[in-house]
Amino acid sequence: MSIVLGLVMSDDIPEAYLGDTGILAAADPETLVLVGSTTTPQMIEQVHAAAPAGVRVLDTPMIGGVRPAREAALTFLVGGAHEEDRRVEDVLSVLGKVRFVGERGSGVAYKLITTVAIMAAEAGIREALDLADILGKDYRVALDLMTAGPLAAVVARALDTTNPRPLRRSAEDDDALLSAVESPRTDLPISAAGAQRLWEAVTGTPGFAPDFVDLTRKTTARPVYQPAEATS
Repeated sequence: MSIVLGLVMSDDIPEAYLGDTGILAAADPETLVLVGSTTTPQMIEQVHAAAPAGVRVLDTPMIGGVRPAREAALTFLVGGAHEEDRRVEDVLSVLGKVRFVGERGSGVAYKLITTVAIMAAEAGIREALDLADILGKDYRVALDLMTAGPLAAVVARALDTTNPRPLRRSAEDDDALLSAVESPRTDLPISAAGAQRLWEAVTGTPGFAPDFVDLTRKTTARPVYQPAEATS
């Protein structure tokens, strides 16, 4: 009896799980296939529908990042598992906490719900600094003042260089979030606008791949406010 945990970006799930060379093709009967990606309930159903007889597909997206992974402090949101199924918890608890949150698809659904708030805060930091550029004010002072209020944890995470993440990955997670609804600009207008700003930050300087921490730097400012040496 095997357990397979897959950790890929949402767009890579079809190639990783489906087809002749995918995870499902090699899965023995009674295998538990854990989808640890930030994706959509629709994608989880697609993987489930393609699973061979006897193979169970569970969604187990994570809340955390590189540093929480190092510290075994991730939180896994498990959808589709039975509370008595200790095999899932035995495997995932090595990396952090396990929360059983309901039927299949519930894990990724709750992850997307938390992602809405996270992405809004991340894009909000970048827009606050856009305003600092417009008004000619200092980033360091602006960020310091943000830490005096409810954004303190978000700013601390954005400034944390021990928890690296390509900013592109955040933008891609935002795309996965928007793909979960039929009309993103109507249903999730703040997330849609935030995704646009994140992608502008990701692609604003040709040849430069910003990290998450660059949200707090001139390297993701709008081009007119970027100094010539910003990406050197």
